Amino acid sequence: MKKLILLTATFVICSLAYAQIPGFNIGPKVGATFSKFTTDQDQITEELKSTFHFGAFARIGKKVYLQPELVVMNRSGLLKTDLIDGSSNSIKITSIDLPVLLGVKVIDLKATNIRVMVGPVASLTLNKEISIENWENTINRDDFRNANWGIQFGAGADLLFLTLDLRYEIGMNDVSKLDGFDLKNNMFIISLGWKII
Repeated sequence: MKKLILLTATFVICSLAYAQIPGFNIGPKVGATFSKFTTDQDQITEELKSTFHFGAFARIGKKVYLQPELVVMNRSGLLKTDLIDGSSNSIKITSIDLPVLLGVKVIDLKATNIRVMVGPVASLTLNKEISIENWENTINRDDFRNANWGIQFGAGADLLFLTLDLRYEIGMNDVSKLDGFDLKNNMFIISLGWKII
């Protein structure tokens, strides 16, 4: 909780400091996330699950811009093994995500624009929920790392004060601490934000 308060305060202070810069925007955002945990184990199949996210963004610059964000993200996925009938492992990780995206407005009109963006994202785990059914010796909540990294890329569009982003995130590190078991998280992100400044 202390980390969350500190990160939020830092985000707000930095945003207020930039508020007088031309081409500066800040606002809240919400959206849907479609994520999957993938493994290197042939006997395990992975299924996509949908969740949600919310947070805030800042945008600094006009044609070329920097967009830092502070997002409460939910990552979910379902693992099943072919070795045991009716077995499953449902994973849900709640985290604070800190994307820092570099973007370019490929079409920039007065009331609307179309953008592309790419950048790294740091993910700090807040909570882990693991639901295991008929599967012994599988991964549990203590086997997950508390900090992870990824790369986001995608496109977006603005219409007046509304901003829509479509992104894909590739997990760059193994989220599992287990030896010989590689587990990564990839996800598709749809978010809608509104610029209050």
